[in-house]
Amino acid sequence: MTDTTPTAAASDDLTALVRQAPLSFLGTVTRVGGTSLAAVPVEDRNERTAVVRVDQVLHAPEAFRQLAGGEVTVQLAPDAALMGVGERAAFFTRGMVYGEGLGVTEVGRLPAESVQSHVSLAATTADELPFTSVQREIRAQDLAAHAGTADAVVVGTVVGLEQVDGTDRYSEHAPDWWRARIGVTRVERGPVADSTVAVLYPNSRDAHFYRVPKPVAGQEGLWLLHATGDDLRGLAPYELIHPEDYQPVHKLAVLRERR
Repeated sequence: MTDTTPTAAASDDLTALVRQAPLSFLGTVTRVGGTSLAAVPVEDRNERTAVVRVDQVLHAPEAFRQLAGGEVTVQLAPDAALMGVGERAAFFTRGMVYGEGLGVTEVGRLPAESVQSHVSLAATTADELPFTSVQREIRAQDLAAHAGTADAVVVGTVVGLEQVDGTDRYSEHAPDWWRARIGVTRVERGPVADSTVAVLYPNSRDAHFYRVPKPVAGQEGLWLLHATGDDLRGLAPYELIHPEDYQPVHKLAVLRERR
């Protein structure tokens, strides 16, 4: 029996490719030097252009999850091996042309058999693509890495909100600082001694701030807190500055698993 369990190195390669490519699929080459798209210029139709039948989508944005059975034009990576008609592989790609069909540029490629364990597992899991578990692990790794940059990590509930006076909140691009008071039920890490901690956050919807969490009264969560700089320290000891600074409470288990 052939062992299809990925080695650690193969798993690392897979994770790196899923990070880089928004779309991957198992596919079989049907034509070389051709295209399924009129938008691809004639001069670009060479041995590094292949038409590939999508046998199975491995991971993709919602709009591209139904590609199986169709054909896409793949611009092969310049440093990748050429492919012949009938060859099969796992392609990791980025979008290039989208209109009457789909054209993509290859980011990387793995042998089809190297991803078979993920394909087999997904076949028994409803509503998940084969690489959903890989994407979940990537998100967990990223969360743990971001939590490592926080000065304090607490579980708590928002018990008060107030706009901070004395800051330039009327400028078009000003952060419009507000202060949340969080009733702390668990200190996971950091110098938080009191049962309530004050936290600044930018309430502005300006492009620079709109993704930063905006606490809501009564909101319970896992809060990744960053020490305020000298200019704001008199207003609160901590601030929210990153989109990932608020998490549902159950994400605490994810952090603990990756200590």
